[in-house]
Amino acid sequence: MTRLAVLLSALVVLLGVWVPTASADPSPTTWLCRPGDAGPCGGGDDKPVDCFYVYPTASLQQSVNADRSPSPELAAVAALQARPFDDVCNVWAPTYRQLTLRSLATLDGGPARDAALATAYTDVRAAWDDYLANHNDGRPVVLVGHSQGTRMLRNLVQDIETTPARDRLVSALLIGVTITDDDFRTVTPCSAPGETGCFVAYSTYNRPRPADARYGGPTAVCTNPAALGSTAPAPLRGPIPDVSARCDADNVLHVEGGVTGALPTVPDATWGLHLLDITLAQDSLVDLVRTQSAAFLGR
Repeated sequence: MTRLAVLLSALVVLLGVWVPTASADPSPTTWLCRPGDAGPCGGGDDKPVDCFYVYPTASLQQSVNADRSPSPELAAVAALQARPFDDVCNVWAPTYRQLTLRSLATLDGGPARDAALATAYTDVRAAWDDYLANHNDGRPVVLVGHSQGTRMLRNLVQDIETTPARDRLVSALLIGVTITDDDFRTVTPCSAPGETGCFVAYSTYNRPRPADARYGGPTAVCTNPAALGSTAPAPLRGPIPDVSARCDADNVLHVEGGVTGALPTVPDATWGLHLLDITLAQDSLVDLVRTQSAAFLGR
């Protein structure tokens, strides 16, 4: 299967038919991916840098919050988004009681949604504490998230940015959620490839951003992984050749070229190319992590 076919198949993976799955009580950390174990993220364990990956909304369970079983749809998303990072870091990916695809479509905002997100974050924070205490061994770490996973990591960065763990942060790839300069006190947008301890944030659109778009806007941060600190168009490396990207006036990453103009905006135009945020820029992101890791280790 070509890389483009894999990219397009992501739409099917993330919008599959919902099937009932039994829920489970909270339990110790369950790792969807960990170094040394064959799995969807590759299992490499010989890099000097770790990646801590939190996957997007993908669970097909019927409950509001998923259980922590490493179900096939989670593995499919991790293989698509996280496995390429196995070339540059040891990938750790915990399961967590995320809001399911069903609840994302049916649960209204307000206290019920906030409570469900808080439950999800409880698992991510516990997994981070487990990782830091028992598995990190002093290695630098890159945080990688998308969509709901980025919501979790935004909270995590806020919790750790004034702790000693901040000194181990190579960078945070906070993709597919609106991140603002006011979200953090000490962690700022990456402005050059060799800068570390910073974050990358963007959401991709291939058409003009609608007025009611879910992402971007006046307060959003957009950092082009192919041209940090610039709003000029730059070649974006990924499965589609001849693609360029730029952070536009609406603070979203506008992509064009290749077949990007034909890619569907799912579930509607307000989401842009949300499901493909990481995949479209996959090689550029891996290159960036490689450069940032080398700079961090060089210091």
